[in-house]
Amino acid sequence: MRVLADFVMQGRWRAVGAAAGLGVLGILFPPLAILSGAVVALVALRLGIGQALFVAGVGSLILGAFVLALMGGSPLIGIMAGLVQWLPVVAMAEVLRQSISWRRTLSMAAVVAGALVLTTRLLVPDLDAAWVAVGVEMLAPFMEGGGVGVEELEAALVTVAPFLTGLLAGIFLLSMVLSLVIARYWQALLFNPGAFGTEFRSLQLGSSLSLAVVVLALIGHFAGMPTMLELAFILAVLFFLQGLAVMHALTHAQNMNNFWLVGLYVLLVLALPQMFLLIATMGVIDGVTNLRGRFPARDQGNGD
Repeated sequence: MRVLADFVMQGRWRAVGAAAGLGVLGILFPPLAILSGAVVALVALRLGIGQALFVAGVGSLILGAFVLALMGGSPLIGIMAGLVQWLPVVAMAEVLRQSISWRRTLSMAAVVAGALVLTTRLLVPDLDAAWVAVGVEMLAPFMEGGGVGVEELEAALVTVAPFLTGLLAGIFLLSMVLSLVIARYWQALLFNPGAFGTEFRSLQLGSSLSLAVVVLALIGHFAGMPTMLELAFILAVLFFLQGLAVMHALTHAQNMNNFWLVGLYVLLVLALPQMFLLIATMGVIDGVTNLRGRFPARDQGNGD
């Protein structure tokens, strides 16, 4: 990854090319869109918001040209895809650059994501029915040959529709956060080796947000309020990151082999929903009890 980070920092047109190229590949293989966001975030962290907006703007025009020339669609689709995935991460990177605070940056991002969920629910009169209609339209053609009827599909969508807005907002937030984390890692790799590990291992969102996510989850579950569960999920995304920081910190403090971290990420791939819940819960507990402070550090012989 250092090669890519070096390439991006050699000039803004190279940064544009890297962001647009990864953005195009991200249309075909969505996980690569996270790397395109990291490119723009790296520019913001190192060179400021002005240069990052230039890269995001020109890159979005290139995506629009790609959609028009090779996919036959409206260029506005490509332009909007670029702006939607890059502008939020530029804003987050600028907050982090100015404040040097992950807590403030992530809290701001969660507030914006939660506000979007609430605003969407206010503006769309029957949002759940709209999700069901969209889901049936998109998925019905794929179900015809699988023995699943439209009625069964519609019943399944009715069950999940109350949570879809928050789920999508949380997934989008997670992708933005991952882009920023990668960009911060690149920045440290190029200009301040070793700084990212120390910064990431000390990530702490605090007890107030820990209590907030628990209260929202309890209200949502026992009062039957899906919107509260959606907001809890958005905060859980942040505590998932804190949980990962806890695992890295404990591994580092106990001088454990990095094999344990490799195993953790393999389990994430194999059992993402269960591992997400487990790690986010660990992050919430750490926010209240400071798990990292309860394990004395051993002599350091490894880095992560």
